[in-house]
Amino acid sequence: MEYFQNFLNSHQHFYYVVFSYLIVFFILILIFILSLNKLKKLEKIFNNITKNEGEK
Repeated sequence: MEYFQNFLNSHQHFYYVVFSYLIVFFILILIFILSLNKLKKLEKIFNNITKNEGEK
């Protein structure tokens, strides 16, 4: 743990650490947005199916 803290605190690797964290957060946000879009599509399909089944 101490080695990791020294790595984060070193100014030599500061830009590397910041850039890698930004990449990870960007990927996580992208995954979250894409999953929300898929969920909305699936909810529409499900609502259409249940609506059609209720009419029969």
